[in-house]
Amino acid sequence: MESFERPDPRTCARQTLALLPLLRQWVSGRVQEAGECEGISLRQVAALRGIQEGVVSPGDLARLWRVTPAVITGILDRLERRNLVRREPDPADRRRLRLTLTPEGEQIGQDIDHLLTGALSDRLASCSRDELAELQRSLRVLDRVFRELGSGVSPLPPISADDMPCWDEDPAEFTSILAASGERQ
Repeated sequence: MESFERPDPRTCARQTLALLPLLRQWVSGRVQEAGECEGISLRQVAALRGIQEGVVSPGDLARLWRVTPAVITGILDRLERRNLVRREPDPADRRRLRLTLTPEGEQIGQDIDHLLTGALSDRLASCSRDELAELQRSLRVLDRVFRELGSGVSPLPPISADDMPCWDEDPAEFTSILAASGERQ
C-alpha cells in the first residue's frame, strides 16, 4: 500500500504566487496583440469587464479594486475619451454618477473575453481528462482560499495606486485573470 506525504503548504503558496508574473505577462501580451483594442491598458479592460458585470458607479469600482477614486477617475477619463464608457447621472440620486458601456465598449470587452478564453482553452485542450479534472479541483481550492483571505481585508483603499484590481462579487470566466494583471497606469 502506497502512502502519500502531505504537500507542504508553504511550497504550494510559493508555487501559486510564482504563477502571477507569468499570468500577467501572458495576459498583457494577448491584450496588446488585439488590433481593435490597441491603446487599451489592462486596467481599462478590467474596468470595462467590471462595468459589464454590474459595477454601476466610480465609487463602487474604486472600492472593488481597493484604490482611490482618483485612480478610477483617470481610467474612466481615458475610456470616456475613446467613447467606450459614459458617466451618466444616477436616476435614483442625481448627485451620483452611473457607469454605462457604449456599444464599442461592450464589443471590446467581449472581444478580449473571447481572445483570452479562446487562447487558454485551446492550450488546455491538449490536457488529459484527468489533468483537467485536477485543474478544476485546484481552481476551486484557490478560489475558496483567496475568498477567505479577501474576507479579512480592510475596506480602506491602499496607499499605492498601482495595486491590482480585486474582484469579489461573482467573477466572470476570466475576470480574475484580468484582475491578476496588475497593470500600472
